[in-house]
Amino acid sequence: MEETAFYFFGFKLMELGNFITDMIMAIATYTFHLKLKDDKLMIHFAYFFLFMALSSLIGGFGHLLFNYTAKPFQVFGWIFSALSIYFIELAALKELKSEKLRKKLNIVINLQFVLFIVSILFIQSFIVVTTNMIVGIMGLVIPIFSIQAFQKNRKKNILIISGLLLSSIPAFLYKLKFDFAGLSGKEMSHLILVLCFYLIFLGVNTEIVREKAVTRL
Repeated sequence: MEETAFYFFGFKLMELGNFITDMIMAIATYTFHLKLKDDKLMIHFAYFFLFMALSSLIGGFGHLLFNYTAKPFQVFGWIFSALSIYFIELAALKELKSEKLRKKLNIVINLQFVLFIVSILFIQSFIVVTTNMIVGIMGLVIPIFSIQAFQKNRKKNILIISGLLLSSIPAFLYKLKFDFAGLSGKEMSHLILVLCFYLIFLGVNTEIVREKAVTRL
């Protein structure tokens, strides 16, 4: 935890910059959730954004109130982050035609989530969050959407893949100790993630628009 403490009404608060950028991310992802939640075909993406919003909200207060809540509160936010990964994995599985393969991979992602919970409770390190993201996003979600993008030439998949690939950048920035235009590596990573999530939302929304156009024909 970076020592950027300040006092407010006698309370020692931490990392205001991280709190603000986390709140920006929470507002953005919750907005995307609201725009998708009524579309049953995109419900998994809606939950992806919802749990990412909750993770960002809790993460922000985890930074701000670290002097009082310490690591356990942050771990709570990391669990919501893992839930968001879980739901985007479910969204990817819907792209598969083979029901047998979907069932097998569904077992895999459920085991992955259980393993994450056990690991994060015992280790309580952000490396567990990063590993879970790499396994889920790079190992499952991107390959599935990539195959479907080539087979069906879907603009939706290309935008989603772009957002997911760019989201790997913040994972490297997160631990770097540098300042850019007054922003730390963590703060930069949060803002870049907002752009990544927007690309994912654009991809999902493109599919919704396409389905509505087909329905009207």
